[in-house]
Amino acid sequence: MRALAAVAAASLTLALSGPAFPQAKGSRPAPAPTPPAETVRYITIFGELMGALSSDAIWREVRQGNRIVSAELDLCHSVTPGSIRKDRFKIALKPEGGKLVGSGKSEPEGVPVTVSLTRKQANDTFSLEGTITRDGKTQPAAATDLSDMSEQEFKDQQASEEEIVTAPGTFADVSPVAVAVKVSRDGLPELVKSLRGQGVRVDYASLVQTCTDLRSGHQTVRLETAPERAAALVSKLQGMPGVIMAGWTTGAYGIERAVRIDAAAFMDGGALKVDALSERLSAAVAAALAAKPVSARWDEVTREVTITLERPDQAARGLDLTEVIEVTLLVGPEKPAGGDGLVIWLGESSVEPADKAAGAQLAFTGGYHGQEEEGAAVETDALLATLARDLKGRVWDAENQSWK
Repeated sequence: MRALAAVAAASLTLALSGPAFPQAKGSRPAPAPTPPAETVRYITIFGELMGALSSDAIWREVRQGNRIVSAELDLCHSVTPGSIRKDRFKIALKPEGGKLVGSGKSEPEGVPVTVSLTRKQANDTFSLEGTITRDGKTQPAAATDLSDMSEQEFKDQQASEEEIVTAPGTFADVSPVAVAVKVSRDGLPELVKSLRGQGVRVDYASLVQTCTDLRSGHQTVRLETAPERAAALVSKLQGMPGVIMAGWTTGAYGIERAVRIDAAAFMDGGALKVDALSERLSAAVAAALAAKPVSARWDEVTREVTITLERPDQAARGLDLTEVIEVTLLVGPEKPAGGDGLVIWLGESSVEPADKAAGAQLAFTGGYHGQEEEGAAVETDALLATLARDLKGRVWDAENQSWK
């Protein structure tokens, strides 16, 4: 009897668990686990990866959990050690045999590039190690102790582009002499050639492509010209092929260091009375600095005037030396479109020692070091106040954003 009972129980168990037994109505297989969502992380790498070539790299990787799905290396570097000329490649990388590999071409040099890197995690940081082959030449590449960031953190870290104001109402926020034009890489050569003979100075550094320029595909060229010529120049630039934006930008001259005067007293049929204004400016600066005016030189490109003055040297006592002072002022209309006023902006100033004695004279190896901190250089507020008093002008009220 016990044997029969055991057989019966075993038969029941097999019947319940066997494949022939139908599933209960409405039951379904357990769903497969949901794969982790993809995340994008960024790393900036400076001065590594290209050995002796200075470089600036952006590493972008797509992860699914702890697995690297893909990566992208955007690397800008000097073409030779110490060179300011840049080349750049942006290559998509895929996992292959435990490495991240990819190939492409650089720009603007257009040479073939192959990348093969191994990524190794170490706690919260990681490293990259492998090779980069550029134009047939393979070199080791390595970067260590790298930390990643989110896409938003990466965007916040990027430098903002130079602000260009296409049609400012006044020169309160931009410099009257500083013009900037954002132009595509293809349009740059013709634009620069068109500036010949236009009464402008070009900032050479802005003609040299930076890593930011190579990544954006455009370049911002900075120019200087006389305030009264700037509006016509901007209008011309805005209509040129490849120009994205042209206008005024910030520069060496700010409205807080300026005096507004009546234009009528120093204009004759639209032309500036240079001699009369030179005399008045020289006299006012001389009064403010207790010095004797020597000369006034006008810059025909920017309409800046540099006034040279002299006064007895007070620092090296008992030697009968002379201080030679130079003060640069910019003269122009109060608005890009003109206006009833002229504005005199205060620019750079310098004080240098000189020996004016008859016969043999001393030469000096240096000037007034730390002169601004010690009060030996030009005192800005006093000079602006004297210019406003002697030329019946007004200074800028920063609090109310108006002339007072």
